[in-house]
Amino acid sequence: MASDEAAILHQAIGGNPAAFESLVRTYQKKAYIVAYGFVGNREDAVDLAQESFARAFKALNRFDESLPFYPWLHRIIRNVCLNFLRKKRRHGEISLNDMVDKGYDPPDDETPDRTAELGELSKAISAAMFQLPHDQREILVLRHLQEMSYAEIATCLGIPQGTVMSRLHSARVNLRGLLEDVKVSSLGSRKEG
Repeated sequence: MASDEAAILHQAIGGNPAAFESLVRTYQKKAYIVAYGFVGNREDAVDLAQESFARAFKALNRFDESLPFYPWLHRIIRNVCLNFLRKKRRHGEISLNDMVDKGYDPPDDETPDRTAELGELSKAISAAMFQLPHDQREILVLRHLQEMSYAEIATCLGIPQGTVMSRLHSARVNLRGLLEDVKVSSLGSRKEG
């Protein structure tokens, strides 16, 4: 942990709300990305990230300052999201395949056909991601969207680096398989049409 962050964290634990606000600003984008990776909905992801920070603030006095902050925060975000998904499933309110567009804005020099292809690919990847189990989706988000190293992921998830590599491999294989299924079914529907 950087000495600046350690000092800010120490102040936040001491009850300084401005110091905790600084931690929120530092990690809010990561928190949103993790939450979005679980729920696939922008509004819910924003709410869950905020709820995670509120819970972290309440539990800050139990944080061990000798440990890195982000893995602790990540576990809180993960638990908040999993609880949210369990609650939604019990009430029959969630469809993991219901994705919000990522807002891809192509450069001006792309053709409409290419733009449409990229939009379809983005939707296919998003839909396939939400067919993966939570642990596989989470590890792909940490590695490819947050660009974390294997060591950082291992710390966040509290697992050995070898487990990170094997889970990441399995997740990639499963994602590739799901995307192949989409490719095959879309080719079949084009031939019929």
